[in-house]
Amino acid sequence: MTSEKKQEYTRRIIEANPTGIIALTYEIAKGYYEDAKIAFKAGDRDTYRLEISRGNKCIEQLIMALDPKYAVSIYLLRIYNYILECARRASFKYDTSELDEPMEILARIGGTFEEIAPRDKRPAGVQGGEEVYDGLTYNSKGRTNTTVRR
Repeated sequence: MTSEKKQEYTRRIIEANPTGIIALTYEIAKGYYEDAKIAFKAGDRDTYRLEISRGNKCIEQLIMALDPKYAVSIYLLRIYNYILECARRASFKYDTSELDEPMEILARIGGTFEEIAPRDKRPAGVQGGEEVYDGLTYNSKGRTNTTVRR
């Protein structure tokens, strides 16, 4: 994941409500698995396994975020465990086809969370977050033009 992408995710997480953060976690996990596939094509086994591990950490965060008072949590737990199993198999066997179904699942469920996030009226997950400077540039006179987002 590029540093620009990390900065974008940081900004989006600061602005997101709790449901939006869950949706972003799905997106980030899928991105790590995509990066693993890119590393596989480049023949870089270490990066391949590292990116799968990073994706797995996102799934582990989703597991930790489950609220057992909701019946759907047990089903999501089963799905998350299945994704982890496939990803571990992909890492062990060095086989990217094992990541295809988990990535599809992440896209589908993550899309659902994205869809319902605007209906979640809870405030942003990161209260009192620092200002994020978006678009820091220099003009011909050496001055900076910035856009500040909270």
